Amino acid sequence: MTGRRSKSEPIRAARPSDIPRLMEIRAAVRENRLQTLAIGPDDYRPYIEDSRCWVVEPGGTVQAFAALDAEAASIWALFVDPTCEGSGLGRALLEHLIAEARARGLPALALETDAGTRAEAFYLGHGFAITARNLDTLSMSLPLA
Repeated sequence: MTGRRSKSEPIRAARPSDIPRLMEIRAAVRENRLQTLAIGPDDYRPYIEDSRCWVVEPGGTVQAFAALDAEAASIWALFVDPTCEGSGLGRALLEHLIAEARARGLPALALETDAGTRAEAFYLGHGFAITARNLDTLSMSLPLA
Protein backbone atom coordinates (compact mmCIF):
# COMPACT_ATOMS: atom_id res chain seq x y z
CA MET A 1 0.00 0.00 0.00
CA THR A 2 1.31 3.43 -0.86
CA GLY A 3 0.00 6.93 -0.54
CA ARG A 4 -1.83 8.58 2.32
CA ARG A 5 -4.61 7.30 4.54
CA SER A 6 -7.97 8.30 3.13
CA LYS A 7 -11.02 9.55 5.02
CA SER A 8 -12.68 6.18 4.28
CA GLU A 9 -10.20 4.47 6.61
CA PRO A 10 -11.12 5.79 10.06
CA ILE A 11 -9.44 4.85 13.28
CA ARG A 12 -11.66 2.63 15.40
CA ALA A 13 -11.44 1.02 18.81
CA ALA A 14 -9.85 -2.41 18.71
CA ARG A 15 -12.00 -5.43 19.51
CA PRO A 16 -11.00 -8.73 21.13
CA SER A 17 -11.42 -10.42 17.74
CA ASP A 18 -8.57 -8.19 16.43
CA ILE A 19 -5.98 -9.65 18.82
CA PRO A 20 -4.63 -12.36 16.47
CA ARG A 21 -4.06 -9.73 13.76
CA LEU A 22 -2.44 -7.31 16.24
CA MET A 23 -0.04 -10.05 17.29
CA GLU A 24 0.67 -10.86 13.64
CA ILE A 25 1.50 -7.24 12.84
CA ARG A 26 3.70 -6.89 15.93
CA ALA A 27 5.64 -10.03 14.96
CA ALA A 28 6.06 -8.89 11.35
CA VAL A 29 7.88 -5.61 11.98
CA ARG A 30 11.42 -5.36 10.66
CA GLU A 31 12.74 -3.27 13.56
CA ASN A 32 11.99 -3.11 17.28
CA ARG A 33 11.25 -6.82 17.44
CA LEU A 34 10.59 -8.17 20.89
CA GLN A 35 13.73 -9.99 21.98
CA THR A 36 13.06 -11.18 25.52
CA LEU A 37 9.53 -10.17 26.44
CA ALA A 38 6.77 -12.53 25.37
CA ILE A 39 3.51 -10.68 24.72
CA GLY A 40 0.46 -12.85 24.40
CA PRO A 41 -3.26 -12.32 23.81
CA ASP A 42 -3.96 -11.54 27.47
CA ASP A 43 -1.55 -8.60 27.32
CA TYR A 44 -3.73 -6.86 24.72
CA ARG A 45 -7.03 -7.36 26.54
CA PRO A 46 -6.75 -4.56 29.17
CA TYR A 47 -6.06 -1.99 26.45
CA ILE A 48 -9.00 -3.19 24.38
CA GLU A 49 -11.39 -3.48 27.33
CA ASP A 50 -10.55 0.06 28.50
CA SER A 51 -10.79 1.55 24.96
CA ARG A 52 -7.09 2.39 24.88
CA CYS A 53 -6.25 0.43 21.72
CA TRP A 54 -7.10 1.54 18.19
CA VAL A 55 -6.76 0.11 14.71
CA VAL A 56 -6.88 1.25 11.11
CA GLU A 57 -8.18 -1.22 8.55
CA PRO A 58 -7.81 -0.05 4.96
CA GLY A 59 -9.46 -2.52 2.62
CA GLY A 60 -11.23 -4.19 5.55
CA THR A 61 -8.07 -5.69 7.10
CA VAL A 62 -6.37 -4.28 10.19
CA GLN A 63 -3.02 -2.90 8.99
CA ALA A 64 -1.90 -0.84 11.98
CA PHE A 65 -2.63 -0.46 15.67
CA ALA A 66 -1.68 1.60 18.67
CA ALA A 67 -2.28 1.34 22.41
CA LEU A 68 -1.99 3.91 25.19
CA ASP A 69 -0.85 2.98 28.69
CA ALA A 70 -2.63 5.85 30.44
CA GLU A 71 -1.43 4.81 33.90
CA ALA A 72 2.22 4.99 32.82
CA ALA A 73 1.55 7.93 30.44
CA SER A 74 3.24 5.98 27.68
CA ILE A 75 2.74 4.43 24.29
CA TRP A 76 2.42 0.68 24.86
CA ALA A 77 2.35 -0.09 21.15
CA LEU A 78 2.33 1.54 17.74
CA PHE A 79 2.88 -0.89 14.89
CA VAL A 80 2.20 -0.82 11.14
CA ASP A 81 2.17 -3.88 8.91
CA PRO A 82 5.40 -3.72 6.84
CA THR A 83 3.36 -3.77 3.62
CA CYS A 84 1.78 -0.45 4.66
CA GLU A 85 4.87 1.42 5.85
CA GLY A 86 4.95 4.99 4.59
CA SER A 87 1.18 5.08 4.09
CA GLY A 88 0.47 7.57 6.88
CA LEU A 89 -1.23 5.00 9.11
CA GLY A 90 1.42 5.30 11.84
CA ARG A 91 1.25 9.09 11.79
CA ALA A 92 -2.56 9.03 12.04
CA LEU A 93 -2.43 6.62 14.98
CA LEU A 94 0.24 8.69 16.74
CA GLU A 95 -1.88 11.82 16.35
CA HIS A 96 -4.83 9.89 17.76
CA LEU A 97 -2.74 8.66 20.72
CA ILE A 98 -1.55 12.19 21.47
CA ALA A 99 -5.12 13.53 21.34
CA GLU A 100 -6.32 10.74 23.64
CA ALA A 101 -3.46 11.38 26.09
CA ARG A 102 -4.30 15.09 26.18
CA ALA A 103 -8.00 14.32 26.67
CA ARG A 104 -7.05 12.16 29.67
CA GLY A 105 -5.05 15.05 31.13
CA LEU A 106 -1.63 13.44 30.78
CA PRO A 107 1.18 16.02 31.06
CA ALA A 108 3.52 14.09 28.76
CA LEU A 109 3.67 10.93 26.70
CA ALA A 110 6.66 8.58 26.99
CA LEU A 111 7.90 5.58 25.05
CA GLU A 112 10.89 3.32 24.58
CA THR A 113 12.34 2.29 21.25
CA ASP A 114 15.57 0.95 19.83
CA ALA A 115 18.30 3.45 18.98
CA GLY A 116 19.19 3.99 15.35
CA THR A 117 15.86 2.77 13.99
CA ARG A 118 13.24 4.33 11.74
CA ALA A 119 11.02 4.47 14.83
CA GLU A 120 13.54 6.75 16.53
CA ALA A 121 13.49 9.09 13.53
CA PHE A 122 9.67 8.90 13.34
CA TYR A 123 9.19 9.94 16.96
CA LEU A 124 11.88 12.64 16.84
CA GLY A 125 10.14 14.01 13.75
CA HIS A 126 6.92 14.24 15.72
CA GLY A 127 8.35 16.28 18.59
CA PHE A 128 9.56 13.58 20.97
CA ALA A 129 12.92 14.14 22.67
CA ILE A 130 15.36 11.53 23.92
CA THR A 131 15.36 11.56 27.72
CA ALA A 132 17.63 8.58 28.42
CA ARG A 133 19.76 5.97 26.68
CA ASN A 134 20.41 2.47 28.04
CA LEU A 135 22.63 0.44 25.71
CA ASP A 136 20.57 0.30 22.49
CA THR A 137 17.27 1.41 24.04
CA LEU A 138 16.07 5.00 24.03
CA SER A 139 13.55 6.55 26.38
CA MET A 140 11.67 9.38 24.71
CA SER A 141 9.06 11.89 25.83
CA LEU A 142 6.66 14.41 24.36
CA PRO A 143 5.32 17.23 26.59
CA LEU A 144 1.56 17.59 26.13
CA ALA A 145 0.88 20.73 28.18
